[in-house]
Formats: sequence, structure tokens, C-alpha cells
Amino acid sequence: MKNLHNQTKQSGISLVEILVALVISLFLLGGIVQVYVGNKTTFAFTNALAEVQENGRFAVDMISQDLRLAGEWGCINFDPSDTSNVNNTLSGATVPTYNPDLHDFHSEEGIEGTENDGLNGSDSLTIRGGKTVQANIVSPFKAPADQTLVTTVATSIEVDDIVLVQRCGANDLLIAEEADILRVTAVDHTLGAGTQSSISLSASKSQQYENDASLIELQTVTYSIQAGASGEPALFRADFGNDQELVEGVENMQILYGIDTDIPGDQFANRYVDSTLVGANFQNVVAIRVMLLMRSIDDFITEAPQTYTFNGPAPILAPDRRIRQVFSTTIALRNRTGSL
Repeated sequence: MKNLHNQTKQSGISLVEILVALVISLFLLGGIVQVYVGNKTTFAFTNALAEVQENGRFAVDMISQDLRLAGEWGCINFDPSDTSNVNNTLSGATVPTYNPDLHDFHSEEGIEGTENDGLNGSDSLTIRGGKTVQANIVSPFKAPADQTLVTTVATSIEVDDIVLVQRCGANDLLIAEEADILRVTAVDHTLGAGTQSSISLSASKSQQYENDASLIELQTVTYSIQAGASGEPALFRADFGNDQELVEGVENMQILYGIDTDIPGDQFANRYVDSTLVGANFQNVVAIRVMLLMRSIDDFITEAPQTYTFNGPAPILAPDRRIRQVFSTTIALRNRTGSL
């Protein structure tokens, strides 16, 4: 008779075999975790670096565009020392929110700045001038007392915009003024099946503008560093005092002004100084050097605090483990140098 007990007997897994399997599994799991952590760290670093570079490029581009428009007066030869050819109608009576620093294009410089009075000791920069888009004056031409103009379609013009109306043809010696600065009170872009705009103005014009005249929108913008909505330092752009957050992660902004000190001036910067050394001579500024210190939004990106150089030769040790990168550009003020 067969021994069924011996045939059905099975051997189990020993404790040693279980321990060996666990050790092998731990090694495999550790490798997987190491690969995951490495990939996550690399992704975080790459993403933060791309974020810093993209924000830095955008911030520099925005400031550069406005700086190239500093002192832009279209075809009018505007001389701050003799403003008789530009009739300024802006005042508390024509602009409800009138502020000389924002609306006085006669007396205020095309470029101004402050020193180390912003967040993290940053500078601020104010730019005054026209925008690139212009509209031509078309028939029917309006008499000086008629506070309206008809232009080619000007959909960018809105109520409360400040505009410069200018004659671009031959000067008429019988006309006292060549240009007017006015506020827009109403706009109708539906004339001529949408090909013309009717612009209502806050005051009478100095003359009857005809087809040798055009309209250009003026702006006063100020760039500064402030705390953004997320709590991070950010670049702000104020258009006539209305702040708008442009780019977060801008920790500091320093401005140097290129001054033409030659007599007579040759329209080239001889030296770059801060705003305190420019003093009251902003009219001598022919170029601007902008330096931005950008940082990543997230902390703990680098293995150790980063050392960087900004606005000086001495290296600076970061107080955290964010990525930082310095962006610098120099912009010639084309309306003072004639450069393109």
C-alpha cells in the first residue's frame, strides 16, 4: 500500500529566502525611487530656469519698447525749452484726474527716474511720449471751436486717452500753434462703415486740422518693483498712474542713465550714472541701461544658495535656494540720438 502522506508532503519558503527576496526588492525599489527623485529634481530645475528666462526676456522687451518711444512727438519738433508750438489744453478743468506728474507733457521730461526707493531697494523709471499707432485727419474738417475730429479708423483710441493732434505738412505762418494736447471725451468708430472714427475732445483746437494732420496717443508709464498678487516681487507698469502687474519674479531693477557730456553734444553717452547724479539734467540722457534681477517663483531648486553678481563687482550670496539670473540691456533713446 502506497504512503499517500509522503506523496502530498510539500516544502515551504524558508525565512532566509524571504529575507533575500525583501533585500532584492528594496534594492529595486530604491533604484526606482532614485530615478524618480532625480527626474523630479531635473524637471523642477529645468522648469524654473525656463520660467526665469522667459519672464526676464518679456520684462526686458516691454521696457525696451516703451523706452524707444520716450519723447516721441510724431512729426512735431518739440523743444522743452520752447513749447510755443504745442498748445497744452490739459488741466484740472479738462482732466478729472489731472496730475502734473502724469499729464504735464510740457514741463516734465521724457525720461525720469528715482533711486532705490522701491521694493528691495529697486529703482523706478518714468517714460513720457507718443505711441507708435497714428491716425490721419480726414474730411469733413472741423473748425477750431468744434471739439471733434474725424480720422481714419483709430480703434485703439478710447475715452480719457490723451492725444496729440499735429500738422505734418508745410507750416502756415498765420497759424500760431502746430499741435494740440487734448483729452478724448467720446469715440465713435462706426463712421464710413467702420473706416473712420469720430473723436470728441475736452477743449477747442487751436486751428482747423486738415489732411496734412494726424493724431497720436500720448502715454506716461512708470516701471517699478512691488509685491505682486502672489506675494512675490513683480515688475509693475503704471499707465497714467494705473498699476498693472506685468511679470512676477522680478526681485530688483537698477537703472543707469547714459549722459552726453560733450559741448556741443554728439548724441553719444560718455558715462552711465544713477538718477542722483543726473540731477535736473535728464534732457542730457541719450541712453538707458536696465538691469533686472530675476528669481524663480519656487524655492529649494538649487542644492545650495546661489552666488551671483548684480549692480556691482562684489558677489552676493542668495538667502534661499531659488534660481537667480541677471538680465541687462542698453537702449538708445532714438528721439534724442536719431538712431533706429
